[in-house]
Amino acid sequence: MIRTISLLQAQNQQIVEAQLLPLLERHLEDAERLWMPLLSRSGEADEYWDWIRKRRRESLLAGTEFYAIECGGTTQGLLALDILKKRCWVESQLRQRLVYILALATAPWNRPTIQMPPAYKGVGGQFVDFAIARSRELGYGGRVGLHALPEALEFYRKLRVKLVECGPDPDESDRLVYFERLGETNGS
Repeated sequence: MIRTISLLQAQNQQIVEAQLLPLLERHLEDAERLWMPLLSRSGEADEYWDWIRKRRRESLLAGTEFYAIECGGTTQGLLALDILKKRCWVESQLRQRLVYILALATAPWNRPTIQMPPAYKGVGGQFVDFAIARSRELGYGGRVGLHALPEALEFYRKLRVKLVECGPDPDESDRLVYFERLGETNGS
């Protein structure tokens, strides 16, 4: 399953085609070889994320899916989803199934905190849109949940899909803020 998506090439403000596809070894190699040197000592919240280990660990659990966005022959972002184990917190849809975003990262050169202008804009938003679409495909009505790193709070608050901010999660050691997108139907 390969989806053609659009990203904004920031330097020239051109819309370019990219592919959102299931994670392949080359995406993990890009993360290790190209991302890690730029993230090392960057102060970014995900500078120590090891996507190879993350995939190995999470792949042991049923319901975990991994995806990548490719553009210009290079991995522009990585995404891990849990499609089975999480349920809604919001009272109106309490315990309904949702797609949970376990991890979402954009390549370092796409972050204004590392490179200005960034190479591409829209990677994170495309991943959130995909998680919503995946939720609909599964019959979950577009419901999505995630815990946001502090540096990503404004990104999630400004998304056009409007996430409900549920506040800091008391069960999370880092008390990360939890967000949820409500479903269009009651569904499963």
